[in-house]
Amino acid sequence: MIPILYDKNETIFASNGLGRLRDCISCTVTEERNGIYECDFEYPVTGEKYESIIVGRIIGVRHNDSNDIQPFDIVSFTKPIDGVVSFHCTHISYRQSFMTVTGTNINSLSDAFTLFGNATPSNPFTYTSDMTKSGYMACADGVPRSVRQMLGGIEGSVLDTYGGEYEWDKWNVILHSSRGVQRPFAIRYGVNMLSYDDELDTSEAYTSCIPYWTDGEQTVVASKVDSGTPTPANHGETVPLDLSEKFETKPTTTALRNEAVSYMNGSRPYLPTQTINVSFVRLQDMAGYEDFANLERCELCDTIKVVFPDYGTDGYFKIVKTVWNALQDKYDGMELGSLQTTLSEALGISISPERSGSANIIDMIYPIGSIYMSAQNVDPNVLFSGTSWTPLENRFLLGAGSSYTAGDTGGSKDAIIPYHRHSVAAVSNAITGGGHSHDAGSNQAFLRYNYGTVSTGVSERKVAATTSGNYTAPVVNNASVDWSYLQNTSNETHTHNLPAHNTDYVGTSGNITGANMPPYLVVYMWKRTA
Repeated sequence: MIPILYDKNETIFASNGLGRLRDCISCTVTEERNGIYECDFEYPVTGEKYESIIVGRIIGVRHNDSNDIQPFDIVSFTKPIDGVVSFHCTHISYRQSFMTVTGTNINSLSDAFTLFGNATPSNPFTYTSDMTKSGYMACADGVPRSVRQMLGGIEGSVLDTYGGEYEWDKWNVILHSSRGVQRPFAIRYGVNMLSYDDELDTSEAYTSCIPYWTDGEQTVVASKVDSGTPTPANHGETVPLDLSEKFETKPTTTALRNEAVSYMNGSRPYLPTQTINVSFVRLQDMAGYEDFANLERCELCDTIKVVFPDYGTDGYFKIVKTVWNALQDKYDGMELGSLQTTLSEALGISISPERSGSANIIDMIYPIGSIYMSAQNVDPNVLFSGTSWTPLENRFLLGAGSSYTAGDTGGSKDAIIPYHRHSVAAVSNAITGGGHSHDAGSNQAFLRYNYGTVSTGVSERKVAATTSGNYTAPVVNNASVDWSYLQNTSNETHTHNLPAHNTDYVGTSGNITGANMPPYLVVYMWKRTA
């Protein structure tokens, strides 16, 4: 893609703006999980648009396989002797670094987003999330702070309190509970891998901590919390753990220790920090393989498989950094595993590093007790090396609650229908005044006459029948004939009797089984045990 230059007041980014930078020599976009999102490009002083490229204007470029254009503010440049100027840009979401809020009593993610919307100066960004989490956000302590700091740049921020993974999409800030998907392709040594660099760092790993809380005047210290898992060095490394931001008021030692246990279980600080940098050739870039584009598409925070047998690497890794070559529409490189530059470091603020090495990625996605489901019979014992799974067969899953305890099993694939009887007592009911009629229909006429008046002149008249043929009846003069229909209209007392009876289900005794299945889709399931 050829980058597009926009004026500083542009907000839509749907046009060619001030023009395309066709003389651009290079252009890359670097994005990190919950971290930096920046663009660097080179442009010659002899280029057609050079005089138009000034600090404060915006450059629009694609940042991954999608066709979506993202805007970046031009913030600095360097003019070397060779006449090729290097420009540095930051995503417009960085503007939140210069929007200030002062908040207190923020107890939910929704409260935080409302606070950010009331920033000074007026905030054009919108904030959404697929999470509805509650919890005290410690950095909202009445001290004025920038919105971007409170999003994830300091202790007690949104990220620190509620977790998640950010997506910066123009004027939209989206906090995902888990951004990205698992991609169906692999980067393999000897197949499509161009470069591979694996870095393992144990310098900050520890196995135990001593938690404490302080407000400057009072201090609470709890007993040591041991993770139970040694670091690779196995020196019994123990560090002080400041949990002051986790409590609004002075905690008990029990509450403090419980918070430390939760932290140790979630962060797994005994794991080394592992970073893998890879580059690969895409089959879609090769003649005859253009249709592989959708299969090989991947983005930041997606999970992909990496196979390098000589180094014992065979597993799934999370993409935590991408470098996209905007001019060539391809990745120059990816970083997998551990996040080295965090959002706070991008802002010049130091906080504890996040650990998400290859083993920890699997632990984060599928901790012990997790259920793995797939429409393909791929054994997770093989898929996720170093883990243990047991298959779950011929069984539905049921959510735990007040009626069912997690881990309980029960039920049957057949519905048991017990022997039972429906009994009806005898009923006799007399009805008076139930006026009704019986009408034989228009073709059922008959001749009614008084036999006592029959005398001479008897003749016969044909009477139509409902079937073929005619019937005859004696009449006395046509005028004395009384043609009638069979009908009863009297209100007579009558009785309906219903005798007592029993209806037995399933014969006379015993039970039966019968299918009682809702619509279903059969998948393979496993439960992680170690």
